[in-house]
Amino acid sequence: MAGDDFLRALEDDGFYTPPIKRHSIEKIRIHNYYLTLFTTAMKDRWPQRAYVGLYSGSGRARIEDTGEIVETTALSACRQRFPFTKYIFVDNDPSCAESLQERIAELPESLDADVIQADVAEAVPRIVASMPSYGPGKGLLSFCFVDPFSAALDFGVIRELSRYRMDFLILLMLGRDLRTNFRRYYEDPSDTRIGSLIDDPTWRDEWRERDLGRGDVVPFLLEKFDAAMTRIGYRPGRPSEAYPIRVAGKRVFLYSLVFYSKSDLGRKFWEATRKSLTNQFTLDV
Repeated sequence: MAGDDFLRALEDDGFYTPPIKRHSIEKIRIHNYYLTLFTTAMKDRWPQRAYVGLYSGSGRARIEDTGEIVETTALSACRQRFPFTKYIFVDNDPSCAESLQERIAELPESLDADVIQADVAEAVPRIVASMPSYGPGKGLLSFCFVDPFSAALDFGVIRELSRYRMDFLILLMLGRDLRTNFRRYYEDPSDTRIGSLIDDPTWRDEWRERDLGRGDVVPFLLEKFDAAMTRIGYRPGRPSEAYPIRVAGKRVFLYSLVFYSKSDLGRKFWEATRKSLTNQFTLDV
């Protein structure tokens, strides 16, 4: 399976290797499967192809319950059979940024890669400065993977990057963060976490007007995020297109992976990814 091509146990290379939960493997598989479709199809269509990884991590991680070391999304992106022509990674943790830079340098192929150690919300000018120039005969197609640890994601970052022809795969921490802490965020009018994520500072008014309850939190936030993406020119999604990630072996919902593109082909790749991996995990169970 394409998503498993990079998921193999690795030896410790001495660089920073943070722990991850087993459910993160499913996220990595989804990212890798989609990227294989994307890079294979686009290698001859676009002379320039940029990959942007926000909250990129160190490139490797250790699975908590087994101790196995695996390659995470940043290095998997670098090791595609048909690599991107430009890579830009952003992480605020110096240990992650430094270790990722070292690991990229040790890859057998030389890649044009920038690792930015900064808070994602403040890194947009540096990302833009690192993006390739484009114009007639120098077309640029980009893919951005957004992988935050919480729902503290500023939609303004996505809006700025959407000025490029860029597809987005975004992790929305709807279960672990927003559903768990919803009452606290809702009752504190000074809290901007949800409003910043869904690009709507007045969201509480709509929540009250629609008389929604706890069971509506995730559908409501998916709907509002989708509306925000549609406003900046992306094709609207459907709740069924969001890929839910749960605690391994349990039904506890953690977060959703959502995909947005301005092209029908990108949506077809995402549909193929969801169907393939949904079938695979069903068979695994």
